[in-house]
Amino acid sequence: MSLELMHSTSASNSVFRVACGEMVLNEKQNLHNEAVFGLVREGNLGISIDDQTMDLAKNDIYFISPNRKYRFNNHEDAVIDIISLNFSNATAVSQDYIPQSIIRALVNGNCSSFAKVSPGENSYSFMHGAFDDVKRAETEKPDYFQLQVYSKMYGLFYELFSNKYIKILDVEMRSKKYRALLRVTHYIDEHYSDGVSLEEVAEATGISRYYVSHLFKELMDNTFVGYVNELRLNHAAMLLAATDSPIIEIASKSGFNNLSNFNRAFKMYFGKTPSMYRKG
Repeated sequence: MSLELMHSTSASNSVFRVACGEMVLNEKQNLHNEAVFGLVREGNLGISIDDQTMDLAKNDIYFISPNRKYRFNNHEDAVIDIISLNFSNATAVSQDYIPQSIIRALVNGNCSSFAKVSPGENSYSFMHGAFDDVKRAETEKPDYFQLQVYSKMYGLFYELFSNKYIKILDVEMRSKKYRALLRVTHYIDEHYSDGVSLEEVAEATGISRYYVSHLFKELMDNTFVGYVNELRLNHAAMLLAATDSPIIEIASKSGFNNLSNFNRAFKMYFGKTPSMYRKG
């Protein structure tokens, strides 16, 4: 299910698929596909998650991983602003160098599920400012607002992981398959606009073609070709939204050497032509 918000913005065209709004507070159990950053604007409340109950006070910032069950209590006077992130297309989110291991850990539940950052902690000032900047950008949507959203969201995730508010579980870090997948996706992320092939990836990473294909199927529920095409198409969508470059130039920069193939693939993936996407 999806997160229920009041006064919410429409999801932006940004890679992060961000939407902002006010949390609907009730006694029901919450479960949604989105990851969430929350900021308690008013009041105090409790949150129950993973068999633990924690207190949230005014100005606290919290993060909840996707697909986790939680419940609010004692929230009568509370107001919570929300930034929600749709991770349903992990390829799109990772295209700007957020490692697949982190995205997959969040989506698949292989990391800690909840974090709280309170005033006075080292990361708080930056995170509070970044939260407000993202909400303002997504609400007002000025020219090139996606670039500000990108930078602030990267910063928020960096603070979460570098300060160990959210930790990837040991089983994820020890996994040989995930380490191999990270090598493969890192190489593809660097070369997808150059016509990268399965043979090239196998040679560059020292991993057999068969095993590369196996990693995508088992860990990402995707194919090598599907992953590369999603990177190219999402990169093209970002350029369409953030630049005035001609469509034929964007197609070339995104790894398509044929404009007709690009237009057909883009419409199939996004449901509209590149020119329609740019206008919308």
